[in-house]
Amino acid sequence: MSLTNARALVIGVSQYRRIPPLPSVADAEDLAGLLCDPARCGYAPANVALLQESDATRDQILDELDRLAATAGPGATVLVYFSGHGGGLPGGDSYLMPIEAEWSSPGRLDATAISSQVLADKLAAVRADRVTVILDCGHAATLASSRDTAGWVPALADGALGRLAAGQRVVMAAARSGGASHGLAGARHGLFTEHLIAGLRGAAGGGDGAVRVLDLYRHVQRNVVARFPAQRPVLEAAADDNYPIALCPTAARPAFTAPPSEFAYDVLLVYAADDRDRVWVGRLIRLLEERGVRVCTEDEAPRDGHRARELERLVLTSRFTLPVLTPRFSASRFRDLQTVLAQQLGIEDGIAQLVPVVREPCEARLGLRGLVFLDMIRDDNVVPGVDRLVRTLRRHTAPRPAVR
Repeated sequence: MSLTNARALVIGVSQYRRIPPLPSVADAEDLAGLLCDPARCGYAPANVALLQESDATRDQILDELDRLAATAGPGATVLVYFSGHGGGLPGGDSYLMPIEAEWSSPGRLDATAISSQVLADKLAAVRADRVTVILDCGHAATLASSRDTAGWVPALADGALGRLAAGQRVVMAAARSGGASHGLAGARHGLFTEHLIAGLRGAAGGGDGAVRVLDLYRHVQRNVVARFPAQRPVLEAAADDNYPIALCPTAARPAFTAPPSEFAYDVLLVYAADDRDRVWVGRLIRLLEERGVRVCTEDEAPRDGHRARELERLVLTSRFTLPVLTPRFSASRFRDLQTVLAQQLGIEDGIAQLVPVVREPCEARLGLRGLVFLDMIRDDNVVPGVDRLVRTLRRHTAPRPAVR
C-alpha cells in the first residue's frame, strides 16, 4: 500500500512569550520524525513541515496552511497537528495559540492567535480528499496555579471542533470541552501524543499495511482513558470513512491472523472503575495490541442513559468478552455479562464467549458450564496468559451475533 501525495504540518509550542509556558516536550519533533520514517509512516520528508517554538508564529502557520492548499489536491492525504495552548475567552471563539499569542483582551487574542473560524477557512481551501486535524491542547492543569489567565478557558469548545470537521474532515482532540490534557512530569510526550505516536508506530495498524484514522483514534482514546479516566479524547468527523492516514508495513506488525470474522473487535475488556484496575488494564491492552489483537473497552460506551444498551452492543460486536476480576469488580456485573452472552450468543455452542481474567483473588463465581478463565494473579503469568488467549483467537471464530 502507498499513500498518494501525503503531506503534514506539525506544530509544537511550549515556551510562550506572553502567556504561561507549558512543560517542554518532544511531541512535535518526534511526530514529524516518525511521519518521515520510510520504515513506518512513509511520508516524504519534503512533504512534512515542522514548526517549533520560535518558528511557530501566526504568520508562518498560516503560510504553511496556504502551502497545503496550493500543493495538496484531490486524492491527497493531509495531516495537521498542533501541540500547545488552546482555548478561548468566555463567550468567544476557540483559538490555537502560536508562540507570540496573548489573551489580555479579545482584540489582542484575535490579532495574535488563530481562531477556529480562521483555521476552518484555511482548511476549506485544502482540496485533499483526506484531511485529519489532531489537536493536543486544553492543558488546564498547567494553568491551575497561574494568576495570569485573564479568564482564559483552556479547552476547545465542542462547536469549534465541529466547525473544523465540516467538509469531510476528521478532527481528533486531546480532551472534551471542560476537560484537561494530561502529561507526566519529566515525560518526553504528553499522554495523548504518547499514544498517538505509539499508534502510528504500529499499535493501531492493520493487516493491510496501513494505520487507518478511526483505528488510530480508538487506540488513543482507550489508552488515554485507561490512564486518566477524567480525560476524554474526542472525535469529530463529517464522514465515517476509515481511510489510511499512515503506512504500517506488515513486517512491523505482529504475526497475528484471526479466522475470517465480521466482528469489529477481537476482545472487549470490562473492568472496575478503580485506578488500580485501570492502570493494570492499560498494560494488558498494550500486550494485546503488540500482538495485533483488536481491543475495545467499555469506556467507549457513553456515560448517559444509553450506556447499558451500548455496552451490550460492544459485547455483541466483540468475539470475546474479558471481564477483569478483582475484589472491586462486583459479582452482579459478572452475572449481567453472563446473561447477555447466554441470551444473545448461545455460550454452549462450542466455544465460550466469556473469558474471565482473574487478576486478584475474588468471590465472583464462574458459574457457566465449561467456562475457562485466565489466571493472571501473578505477574509472571500475565504474558503466558496473553499468549494463550492469542492462540485461542487464532484457532476459533465465534458465531456472528445479530446486532439489533
